[in-house]
Amino acid sequence: MNMLVLMLGIVAVPAIVLTALRINAVIVLLALCLGAVLVQLAGSDAGSFVNLFTTSKIATEFGSRLILLLIPPIFAAIVLIGTVHSKLHTLLNMVPALCVGLIGLLLAEPLLAPGLRSNIAATSAWHTLQMLQSLIVAIVAILSLAFLALQRPGHVGRPGKHRSSR
Repeated sequence: MNMLVLMLGIVAVPAIVLTALRINAVIVLLALCLGAVLVQLAGSDAGSFVNLFTTSKIATEFGSRLILLLIPPIFAAIVLIGTVHSKLHTLLNMVPALCVGLIGLLLAEPLLAPGLRSNIAATSAWHTLQMLQSLIVAIVAILSLAFLALQRPGHVGRPGKHRSSR
């Protein structure tokens, strides 16, 4: 399998699913970040837990951490189906949806099996992503905060009827 096609699929599939199901991609991106924190803080414990049920080194070392990374965004995506309402928001939601796939690829690559990881690392596209990783993360963070600000609900209540302070 061509690794470039695999990498493109890892980026494109979440973007297509999030856009088609009208799922708020910014919240899913934040859930992906939660998954990364879980991998960092509980990854070794999850591996030990999986080791109780299987002797497979791949399942223990790589599978458990990948599952920890993916459970929060998958759960968030299921809960958030249909939360993007207008066509404009759907179009705008495509940007953070692509970011979910891109950041997902960057976070998942170290958790993959060594053979797959080395095949991905051998591509020029991966070298480019590695060099631009800090810039990508900074842009995604700024875009996510901007999209969260745009999704803020308007003023609720009757305008002009404020209580006066006494």
